[in-house]
Amino acid sequence: MPTSTNSDNGMRDFGTGRPAMAVSPDSVLDSVRTLLPEIAAAAAQVDRDGTVDPEVISELHDAGYFALLQPEPFGGLEGEPDVYLTATRELSSACTSTGWLAGWLAVNNWGLSVRDERVLQEIWGSDPRTLLCSSYAPTGRLEGVDGGFRLSGRWTRCTGARHASWLSVAALLVGPDGAAQDFVAVLVPRSDYLIEPTWNGLGLRGIGADDVVVSGAFVPRHRSFSWLDFNLDTAVPALDRLPQPTVYTLAGTMPLLGAAQRALTQRISEATAPSDPIAMAGTEIELSVLQIRRNVADLMKCVRSGANPDTGLVLRTRRDQVMAADRAVRAVQTIVQDPVRAVDDVLLERVWRDVQTARMHVSSNVEQVLSVVGRYTLGLDVDDLIW
Repeated sequence: MPTSTNSDNGMRDFGTGRPAMAVSPDSVLDSVRTLLPEIAAAAAQVDRDGTVDPEVISELHDAGYFALLQPEPFGGLEGEPDVYLTATRELSSACTSTGWLAGWLAVNNWGLSVRDERVLQEIWGSDPRTLLCSSYAPTGRLEGVDGGFRLSGRWTRCTGARHASWLSVAALLVGPDGAAQDFVAVLVPRSDYLIEPTWNGLGLRGIGADDVVVSGAFVPRHRSFSWLDFNLDTAVPALDRLPQPTVYTLAGTMPLLGAAQRALTQRISEATAPSDPIAMAGTEIELSVLQIRRNVADLMKCVRSGANPDTGLVLRTRRDQVMAADRAVRAVQTIVQDPVRAVDDVLLERVWRDVQTARMHVSSNVEQVLSVVGRYTLGLDVDDLIW
């Protein structure tokens, strides 16, 4: 992957020669925090209008938020994942829709250094601020043709589709007999897909998780990536060598934790004792944040050493992540079910709808994850891919 240096901060935006943002991941977090009052003030409007103002996305670009997980040679920061997770949680505390939308647009920049360098140049070469939307349900169909494939399919609930210029989706490669041959991820430019406005969630009203449709678009081979023939090597940056499900599932949990913290902020000062249900809920959220930070730090230490995280560490991370999602929902429920103390009913009603919608994401399937963790604890086979 090409690199270049710059006396300002050690890198330049790929393909432009312009100095990259003179920022560090920590300064990005500071910049995001300056936007939180504005984002919180607009949360009710986002819920009413069903959209996040594009100017907010632009401000998050300026803050460097979307560069946090982006590869350095293409204008990114390749920061610590904890900075991304913290920023996403705090954005979600201000407005759950904004946090969910931004969090998924940002995480789609992660892990792409394993792809062919030509497609990365196509995406970011002329504009490092390009965003991607995604769906990894294999609801597409690829057929081999000269030089690549023909892709057709519909992918539902593609968060932020209208803010993105590229689509990253999964598809099954089928042979002449119609049988599936491979599980493939492909990257598609905006000119090759249509967005159908279908999102009408109970909560997360502003995330624009619309359907995306591709009808027979040609996909050059270099824009495809086989999940069945996937081997990481030491040339891949440590950040992108984290286990694939881990970062995506954490991206689905940070908004829940942020929403719970927003609701608890309205009530935690009224807790009269450590055993008070509100105080206990606050403690559980703090515990979840600490567990996630510990696990991510352990994962990063492992991949930096050149090793691959073992099953125990991956499952511990997934267990703590899914329990964090469950605790967040229960924390908001605790507040909803307490009719005694005063609360901002409009705020609480919106947060409640947001968490009920967010908990439906595949990353929050508590029963599935704990069943796998239980089998591992008993020494049984756990070769499941638990998204």
